[in-house]
Amino acid sequence: MAGGYQHRFGVEHRLENYQIFAGEEGSWKAYGPVPFVTAEGDTVARPGGAQGFPGFAPSNEVNESRTNLAAYLDGEFDFSSNFTLNAAARFENYSDFGNTLNGKIAARLQVADGVALRASAGTGFRAPSLAQLYFNSIYTDFEAGVAVDKFLAKNNSPITRSLGIGALKEETSVNFGVGVTANFGEFSGTADYYHVQIKDRIVLTGDFYNDDNEIGSILQSLNVGSARFFANAINTTTNGVDVVLSYATRLSDLNRLSITAAVNYNDMNIDKVNTSEKLTGKEDSYLSNREKRFILASAPPLKGNLTLDYRTARWGANARITYFDKITLEDYIGEMDVYDPRTTVDLSFSYNINPNFRWTLGAANLLNTYPTKQDAETEGGGLYDAVQMGFNGTFLFTKFGFRL
Repeated sequence: MAGGYQHRFGVEHRLENYQIFAGEEGSWKAYGPVPFVTAEGDTVARPGGAQGFPGFAPSNEVNESRTNLAAYLDGEFDFSSNFTLNAAARFENYSDFGNTLNGKIAARLQVADGVALRASAGTGFRAPSLAQLYFNSIYTDFEAGVAVDKFLAKNNSPITRSLGIGALKEETSVNFGVGVTANFGEFSGTADYYHVQIKDRIVLTGDFYNDDNEIGSILQSLNVGSARFFANAINTTTNGVDVVLSYATRLSDLNRLSITAAVNYNDMNIDKVNTSEKLTGKEDSYLSNREKRFILASAPPLKGNLTLDYRTARWGANARITYFDKITLEDYIGEMDVYDPRTTVDLSFSYNINPNFRWTLGAANLLNTYPTKQDAETEGGGLYDAVQMGFNGTFLFTKFGFRL
């Protein structure tokens, strides 16, 4: 209705707590060398703690909390039957890093019967999680088949401060998008372009070793052989397009059919690597090519799905075909692991026992599709990395649903 106005507001208070407590003593304590003789006649020493990832020691213990107070206001204005404007603002106060104010504005203009243009722009933020601020551990990693003890340092540790790494701050973003919607009887569709810039994204850096010509002495003075940490390491820009087309019809009074096709295209770029002054020139260690590929693979270039849904008064069937684009990762020995495009099929059937109870039987990844098999050095140590549809294969399920 022309001249209409709606508004919403709310407040939120949140308490967050993060703890690490020491595990069983035998999982982390080194009791000193206990020599024994192997079958080959060599004398070696038993290492203390569990292999790979030892238990948390008292030196790892953390008990940190913070509070958050937020308030938001959202208003929608109908200037005419064809034009609507929406504006929103959100203020937050974190006890550990201060205040932030973000906003969004969106507009919708109907240009013809069933056709509308829409656009939006806004800012955003993401505060560092308490785990990113305080998690720390010593663990064993393997590089080219050699075991290496490494230290993942918390943000306020002497190691990070010695290397010039400042306190973690919030990630901030700017985004805008434009699109069109259309509805013509049984057909509908949307197409949207979006642009997102994120500054100071928090990532886990690569490893820095104590034999480094410039900073090795700092690590040696702290009795650390290798260290890595969370940092506001990168700025990224993502451009993408979403297209959704739908068709819904009644084949009879009790039979309904809907078909939906959706495609998403993404193009993410790492614009800058933000090193500290002491680590300038070490961008490849700060964020290795391997880590870059993992970040970029989180937004694959292309994904699409086709969904068919058929319903009668009692029975229903749903089929979904999903396409995953190619992804390339880098393994521990510097070789490229190429995961070719894959397509999965999900299928389910449902039966309404009565108006309040429904039974469903189905299968996710019905054809048991797996990513491209790799020969060695995957992230998880097996034949696959957890990319695209994952590597769990077919999942069969049944469920009951009810409503009162």
